[in-house]
Amino acid sequence: MPTTTLDRTVADAIDRVLEAEHAAALVIVAAETAARSSIDAARDKRREILETARQRVIRLHEQAQARLAGRLAQLDANASLDTFDAGALGAVAADALAAVAERLTTDESA
Repeated sequence: MPTTTLDRTVADAIDRVLEAEHAAALVIVAAETAARSSIDAARDKRREILETARQRVIRLHEQAQARLAGRLAQLDANASLDTFDAGALGAVAADALAAVAERLTTDESA
């Protein structure tokens, strides 16, 4: 009967190894699922950040366009006056261009 006991001991050991392998496989699957979830969440956050940045750039461009249109309207109004001084108009134009250049090159978020 020692062979039967030895066979039973070996069978039990093999069963324990198989159970351990099965448990390890389950842990690996759970880790892969968690990793996929984290990666998906990071991708979603990246998309959100990119969309926010895109919207901000659009707003900044719209604001700059509106300011430029206002300055151009001022220049047109000054140019259409019956009496105007060419030197004064040149100064207004230079000031307007400097202001536009300053606004276009300054980060308003700071």
